[in-house]
Amino acid sequence: MFAWMIFMVTLLQASQPSIEEPALTSGPVVGRVTTDEVRVWCRVDQPNRVIEGILLDSEGVEVCRSSRTSSGLSDLTVELVFSQGIRPQSLYNYQIIVDGIVLEDGKDLTISTPPVHGGMTRFVFGSCGKAKYLETSSIWNPVKKMNPHMIFLLGDTPYIDSTDLAIQRKAYREFWRSQGLSDLARSTSFAATWDDHDYGKNDTVGDLKGRHLSRKAFREYHAMGPIGDKFKGGIFSSFRWGEVEVFLIDARWFGNTEPSPMDPEKPTLLGKTQWEWLQKSLKESKATFKVISSGMVFNGSVRPGKKDHWMNWPHERNGLLKFIGDNKISGVLIVTGDIHRCRHLSYPPSEGAGYAIDEWITSPLASTVISTAKVDHPALVFDGGEPGVFLGLEVDATTGIPKMKCQLITDEGLVIHQKTYTINDLSVSAGD
Repeated sequence: MFAWMIFMVTLLQASQPSIEEPALTSGPVVGRVTTDEVRVWCRVDQPNRVIEGILLDSEGVEVCRSSRTSSGLSDLTVELVFSQGIRPQSLYNYQIIVDGIVLEDGKDLTISTPPVHGGMTRFVFGSCGKAKYLETSSIWNPVKKMNPHMIFLLGDTPYIDSTDLAIQRKAYREFWRSQGLSDLARSTSFAATWDDHDYGKNDTVGDLKGRHLSRKAFREYHAMGPIGDKFKGGIFSSFRWGEVEVFLIDARWFGNTEPSPMDPEKPTLLGKTQWEWLQKSLKESKATFKVISSGMVFNGSVRPGKKDHWMNWPHERNGLLKFIGDNKISGVLIVTGDIHRCRHLSYPPSEGAGYAIDEWITSPLASTVISTAKVDHPALVFDGGEPGVFLGLEVDATTGIPKMKCQLITDEGLVIHQKTYTINDLSVSAGD
């Protein structure tokens, strides 16, 4: 009888459907962090998983929770939003719980919120990271050593070259699992815009077939909250930390889709909707330093035959400088990528801003160098060819006049070029 009972229990257990323990297949990745809100995304292995995030203060006391259910409609990714009880300039820990099982609860799961103003700010900017080079690259080691508050990806991060949704999603999954990057993303805020290869096709702008699918995948794999325009599309956004505000430009979506607000007889690059947002945001910004950043470079000194640069739309490139000058907007710096060279250019006050506007080009994070992109320009200050490089930007607003230091740093941690600015260097008076 006892043996029979064991047999029946075993048979009953075998007839029950197996319940797999949940797993994370990507993330967690920290996204948008403000003085009163935190966003984190992750991806699980199955639909209908209940993903819960718990935010804890430095004493281990729960601050708030966020819960979402996974769905195939968003490729099993979820964006957790923490918005209750968040305080500026504070350090938090977090946990990720899936179907009641704690999957992530480590000391490295930390999130810092920015100060309302002042303080120290450390940013990293990078573009162009090819998967096969990221596998062996050491670029994330010096990035981690800098201990940045935010990392800005300026496109071709990753390379996708398709608007097929399945291909887009697969590329993002592989990118976020890159060694070093995945570790950083657990505790460092990431933001991004795209360039041509993650938009969908090399050198393209505007009405690319399937681009709405590229935008869908981008939103699934970045916890940036509202981006672009609800009706017009695009992915432009801005981020503030201390005395720096970064305006991430979408230089792909609107290109050649409508007349330019700067010159109705010519096609646009940024589009009317994005221009209105950028102009309004620049005028209203209270940050000492304002970084305008896009994947597309701000000058026309590029390799032969390359057409996707701001000088292919000179009315908008020059119109931006004139807008800065007309409205006496101080503290502007331009950061771009794309061209597989790192460069520093300084455009004179006479170009419209009333003071010298500098462009820092940071490319590639991990890829080959394009030697034919070493093209002279009257504003060129520095040119470098490195297979792994990023721009480190540090602002010290703890005492006296805020200072902003820019450094081009290689994957070996070497500073190959740098410059320090004060607001006096980036204001109309500097051009007088």
